[in-house]
Amino acid sequence: MRNILKNLPEFLLIGLAVFFFFETLIVRSEINYVMLIVTAIMVAQVIFKNKYFGVFLGIAVGLISFGLFLAVLSDYRKFPEVTTKAIELITVGGLMALAGAVLSAVMIFKYFSQDDNAAVKL
Repeated sequence: MRNILKNLPEFLLIGLAVFFFFETLIVRSEINYVMLIVTAIMVAQVIFKNKYFGVFLGIAVGLISFGLFLAVLSDYRKFPEVTTKAIELITVGGLMALAGAVLSAVMIFKYFSQDDNAAVKL
């Protein structure tokens, strides 16, 4: 149980990637190769726990979350007046971006505080 909590950000990102893979497969009958690659990268990170790659992934997730937040703000500004749809967009999009930022911060903190000489635990 404790090992699952340590790797919670990675497991959440794996879950999201698998969800988007199957969503694309079912709705559009297409294979989402990007989500397959993201899933493989995150599984490899859970297995090997590379410190530098973990920090890189944390920064990448943070930048993608920031881009998501900017896209949400851009779409919000397209509404001529504040409606329930506009509030729903800013709320859901903002919460998703915030969740990504929190996952990013947890991953960066976890891998920055990891010992350089830590062995791979299988």
